[in-house]
Formats: sequence, C-alpha cells, structure tokens
Amino acid sequence: MNKNEQAPNLIYLLRHAHAAWARPGQRDYDRPLDDLGIEDANLMGMVLAKFEHLPQIILCSSARRCRQTCEIIQSHLSNGPIVEHDDGLYENDHDYYVSLLARQTNRPVLLIGHNPMMEDTAHQLSASTSKQAGKVLQKGFPTAGLAVIEISGDFSTIGEGGMLTGFSTPKNQKTKAGKASD
Repeated sequence: MNKNEQAPNLIYLLRHAHAAWARPGQRDYDRPLDDLGIEDANLMGMVLAKFEHLPQIILCSSARRCRQTCEIIQSHLSNGPIVEHDDGLYENDHDYYVSLLARQTNRPVLLIGHNPMMEDTAHQLSASTSKQAGKVLQKGFPTAGLAVIEISGDFSTIGEGGMLTGFSTPKNQKTKAGKASD
C-alpha cells in the first residue's frame, strides 16, 4: 500500500486463545494459555498474516491470556503493528469495546479481548453479514475466533455498524487443512 492510499476501514476481532483453568489461589486475570491455546493462536496468526491488509494497531486486553495471544499473533505479522494494552478490555462490557474502536485513527485495527464482549461487539458492529460469516457467528465466538468487519464510514460512525465479511475459527481452519490434504 502506498502512502497516498487510504487503509480500509477494517476491524479484526480476535477472542483470546484457549486458556488453562485457574490454579488454586490464581486470579482469572492471570490465567495463561494452555497447549491448545498456543497451537490455535499460532494457527490464527498464520491465517491473519495471509490477509491483504494487516492490522496497523493491536488493542489488547492486559489479561495474561490475551497478552500471550497477542505475542503469538505478532510473531506472524511482518508489518510490526503498534500494540496497546488496555485494562478496560478485561473490566468492561462491549460498549467499551465499541467506544475504544470508534476512537482509532490507525487502521485496520485488531482487537484481542474476551467473551461475551467479543460476541456482543461483533453483533453490534455487524449491521449486515455475508451468509457464511453470519452462519459461523451464530454458533458463538469460540476461543481464537476471528471476525472481520468492514466499516463503510469513518470509525467515529462505527455505532451504525458495518458488514461482517468473514469469521474464522481454529476448528474450521483445521477442517479446511484436513480436506486439503485428502
């Protein structure tokens, strides 16, 4: 993309990858990724790295499982996006997610957070959906799920919604890979 070309108004919503259960005395905030989470974060990092427009900024919950997911995703991205950790993504509801996204000037944006906020944010920002993406999102927002939303206007009008153009999960990526090897 040359400097005069406008970056597309894309939002990538990524739920953190699968985390271990809390050990006795451990806070939920401090739960790390487990082996499945590490595997799935790597898989989704490879998926995201193939996109035409890579995120220019990553907004990431400061919870340990989100930070670890972010580090793995970053390792697959060649463009070195800005990363901002935000305690509010752990502590607040989807309205906070939407307001944080509305203030962004760098785009595309990748937001790494938690459910049910991710699912609620995806629904709120998806005034319309592609048939396939909407079908997948109807089943929920699994760990390491990745929604792609295109906003037609400026991010300040994000509340009007955009179009959910894609929704990918580790499960459907593994299914595709299995079919490709047949």
